[in-house]
Amino acid sequence: MAAQQALAGALADNTFVLRSVHGAAPVRLKAAAVQSRAATEFLAKRYRDGVSLRLGVQALFEEVVWGDDERSDDAEAAWQSLGEHLGFASSRPEKLYGTGPDNLWALSAEQQAVTELKTGCTTTTIAKSDMNQLGGSVRWLNNHNPEVKALPVMVHPSRVSDAKANTVPGMRVVTPALFAKLKEAVASYAAALAAAPERWADEQTVREQLAHHKLTGDRFFTTYAEPVTPS
Repeated sequence: MAAQQALAGALADNTFVLRSVHGAAPVRLKAAAVQSRAATEFLAKRYRDGVSLRLGVQALFEEVVWGDDERSDDAEAAWQSLGEHLGFASSRPEKLYGTGPDNLWALSAEQQAVTELKTGCTTTTIAKSDMNQLGGSVRWLNNHNPEVKALPVMVHPSRVSDAKANTVPGMRVVTPALFAKLKEAVASYAAALAAAPERWADEQTVREQLAHHKLTGDRFFTTYAEPVTPS
């Protein structure tokens, strides 16, 4: 019993600790005070040299395999790590607590991206069940943390909603084409930081590169995602 209580408490300090068998209340995700500073601290701890930085970013995108449902968990883990590489507080509520979205990014103190990853789908439209899941995840955030605004996001091979589905207001879709655009931008971001020793540990340089590649919280999903369209 004492061990399980300790495990439940540890979630507040380490979101990668396994869930207690008794469950645990979801920990509210808090945005970094400064995105570029959070990205700098993460990169400086993770990478010793520019080669490992570039290879690390490349590996993230290789984990996302479209049309392969067996790789869905890999894609979700990669998306979570991508957020950290860019300075976003990032978590996987459904994985951690058995409830909530596949992924949550704190874009700012006021807004969080509620993301459902459907990279394993092969349908030409977004199914009603997937749309309902996204809507449910938005409600989860609204109930769990009503102080922030939810930005609904789906990573899906299609931006077209099924005729039977009710679209989630304000949702954005990351399609394979936009994912490829994002991959190129993040690879360029990493290459620029890796071009000289320790550039990725310099907050001003990281800030400039995040802005240049439109990877900031206010521009990311307007650049690398698009609105859903009816069928």
